[in-house]
Amino acid sequence: MENSEDLIEEISIADQWNLQSIETISFLQDKLQPRESFVVQASVLGDNREVFTFFFPIIAGLKIELGARALWAAILVEWSNLILKWAFKGDRPYWWVGETYLYSDETRPKLRQFANTCEAGPGMPSGHLMMNTAFFFVVVKGIISLFIWDTRRLNKSMKIVLTVLLYSAYALWIGVIFISRLYIQAHFIHQCVFGIVVGLVVGHLAWSSQWLLRLNMLKAIVMANMLFAVSVLTYMFLMSQGLDPLWSIPLALRHCTHPENVKIDTQPFYLMVRFTGAALGLGLGIASEQYPHLIKCPLHIIRVVLGIKGGILIGRMASIIQANIPTDDMVLFLTLSLGINIVLPYLVVCIVPHFLISVYPPNLANRNPPNLSKRN
Repeated sequence: MENSEDLIEEISIADQWNLQSIETISFLQDKLQPRESFVVQASVLGDNREVFTFFFPIIAGLKIELGARALWAAILVEWSNLILKWAFKGDRPYWWVGETYLYSDETRPKLRQFANTCEAGPGMPSGHLMMNTAFFFVVVKGIISLFIWDTRRLNKSMKIVLTVLLYSAYALWIGVIFISRLYIQAHFIHQCVFGIVVGLVVGHLAWSSQWLLRLNMLKAIVMANMLFAVSVLTYMFLMSQGLDPLWSIPLALRHCTHPENVKIDTQPFYLMVRFTGAALGLGLGIASEQYPHLIKCPLHIIRVVLGIKGGILIGRMASIIQANIPTDDMVLFLTLSLGINIVLPYLVVCIVPHFLISVYPPNLANRNPPNLSKRN
């Protein structure tokens, strides 16, 4: 008894947390196996790339300013998550189980891996939970502010009910992502909790920072370059201290059942390209001459529907092109990826809305509009 207590005392707090998480993962994989397809797919739908290529175009089609603000949240999440992961150097369950001395060959748990398990970067904090928490925090706040409380067509009780429903759906989605990330062995519990906390901070920052939507061309270029420069300088500093920022990649390749599932778009250099390109493309869109006119243009259902459809189409095309860029030449891959991530937000917040307004101008959209004043 005393020996076991001494052993527990010798185990670090981090290892104790990890052991508890492994027990939870084992429990979830046992109890949720009948729902495995749904649980695993939640991580696919909640993947960071889907925010850039699917959810952002939808929100921007609904309201350009809200889409821009939500994309800034996503950009700041990608950037801060990369820096934090380098700082905390957190393991992921699928390789920690194979590396730790706390298990013998007989006691090591047999946990299942999936195609989206084998992310190559460090695990602390969870990027999925940071991203979904921050992005949808902005989206929910925006919908509640712009479409629920800023309308006279709903009474106060209906507004309260809709607000509670939206926040409940938001919390439920974050809970699903939390369970999914544990289930596929992508994260430990404390990494998920920390991801939610930091995500809320970033989401609040993106929601409350008005200057992000008032960039001129110079500020847009400076902002994008600053994000990139801080990342590169952090990388170089770690290297100068004898620390390898890419330390997790060999572990991912060693412990992933199918090493081909260790994707390049979960690795630092691509992430730098993605958030830098998105920041530059979005900043240039906000700084364009068309943007002030676009955000003042009254909403109309036809333009909203066409904008959402057009944005989704552009996002899907960007995903297909990105997936088919050869990775043999890293410089070419990163250069083309940078171009894609610049063009996508610029098209969504500037070119597509400008085209729709030119085809379906406000005076045409407002021809014989419903008389809302009489209804109220």
